[in-house]
Amino acid sequence: MSQTDPVTQSDIVNNLIQAETTEAPPPSVQSSETNNDEENANKKRKVGEASNDSNVIAGDSGNRKPIKSRSWTWEHFTKIGSRAKCNWCDVTYAADSQRNGTSNLKHHLLHQCKKFSKESLDPAQQTLVLQQLKKEDGNGSGSVFTGVHFDAEACRKALARMIIVDELPFKFVEGEGFLHFMSVVQPKLSIPKRITIARDCWDLYTSEKHKLKSVLNKSNQCVCLTTDCWTSVQNLSYLCLTAHFIDHDWKIHKRILNFCPIVNHKGVTIGKKIEKCLEEWLIGNVFTITVDNASSNDVAITYLKNTINDWNSHPLKGGHMHVRCCAHILNLVVQDGLEDYHSSISKIRNAVRYVRASPGRMDRFKTCIKEVRLQEKSIVQLDVSTRWNSTYIMLESALKFQKAFKR
Repeated sequence: MSQTDPVTQSDIVNNLIQAETTEAPPPSVQSSETNNDEENANKKRKVGEASNDSNVIAGDSGNRKPIKSRSWTWEHFTKIGSRAKCNWCDVTYAADSQRNGTSNLKHHLLHQCKKFSKESLDPAQQTLVLQQLKKEDGNGSGSVFTGVHFDAEACRKALARMIIVDELPFKFVEGEGFLHFMSVVQPKLSIPKRITIARDCWDLYTSEKHKLKSVLNKSNQCVCLTTDCWTSVQNLSYLCLTAHFIDHDWKIHKRILNFCPIVNHKGVTIGKKIEKCLEEWLIGNVFTITVDNASSNDVAITYLKNTINDWNSHPLKGGHMHVRCCAHILNLVVQDGLEDYHSSISKIRNAVRYVRASPGRMDRFKTCIKEVRLQEKSIVQLDVSTRWNSTYIMLESALKFQKAFKR
């Protein structure tokens, strides 16, 4: 021990005894309470976030915190108190969160609800159906089994195709009956307005034109053309140009390339119009052009021969390009043969025209049919000058009612 700091042995013993008898300070109660408050706040925050969802079960008894409805069935049911109402058929089931589960709701959707669409479970799930074939694909008529699922874009394209194929007005999609029908068939499809469907029809035309142009402008693709001109009742002249070709699957196709007004029926005018159409469609390999026996068509074919020879694309250098329409030739033969029987046919035509002139005469003729006890359900037909086969139909029908005409 040093003299400057004298410490006796008794002092050391007294200090040790005092340290053992002194109580250790208790842990900070304030800090523990602060930590518990933070944990409770976090729990409340998590419960609050879960209760903000719209699909929360309401109406539970007691002070339980609302919990989220996790079953997929709640996408098709609406909670009303302690019951759940089906959004499809309005049937209600017990749905108390403490006593009932969702098995009954699921069983109702899958096995009992007739209005529930199974595609709602999985939009990508396909259904096997018998779908009609499209004639423009070259497959002819008929149906084929295929897997389909709801596709809004495909439905819009099919609607535009229906407007075009059936020649319906654009305002058809705004009709009350059609809208109700579609709301029953597929409520999920939003029906476009007439301006939108007109735009869809144009887009479909542009898309199909691009596909057809990519087929026709191939180097090894040859096409045969048919064309005809006529004048409407408004004294307007029109030209129609149709392409016939065989694809790589050996299927024959027919496509209208152009339907347009023309100034006159002169051969040069027709030839230039066809040439312009071929340039627009990038068609170079024209094998034949079929026309009727009008003299103007001879001039048009001569003009097109010179043009296609300049393109150096015809396999026979323009030979055998001009093909005359067999149906038109046959029509001329038949019309010439009917001249020998013109008076007899004219009398029958006048008799048929007299019967069909008014409803009263038609009723009187039907009475004569009953009096002679004819079992025919059809009626006499009047021929059309532009359809020579209609003369045959008129004569055939008049022959069946010969006894009625005598009365």
